[in-house]
Amino acid sequence: MSAYLLRAAATLIAMSVCAYFLVRYARKHNPQLNGTGGTEILSSLRLTGRDIFFVVKCGPDVIAFTVGPGGTCLLGRWSYNDWLEANNHS
Repeated sequence: MSAYLLRAAATLIAMSVCAYFLVRYARKHNPQLNGTGGTEILSSLRLTGRDIFFVVKCGPDVIAFTVGPGGTCLLGRWSYNDWLEANNHS
């Protein structure tokens, strides 16, 4: 039993170290992952029951979706510039 726990712990530690270096490498070689242009909730609206409508900016795109007990439904995806033009923002 202890040999199994030791192997499981060693595997988890190895996977954690690999994940750490993967994230570090990705951020260094992809500037979009450095926190700029991340996600931002532009709007949210509670619908009937426990459903919620979200408009979220994800990098250069804007997505609209609903979330509720029945799951998630993607309603649309636009570029951020198109979103601003459609909503008369300059």
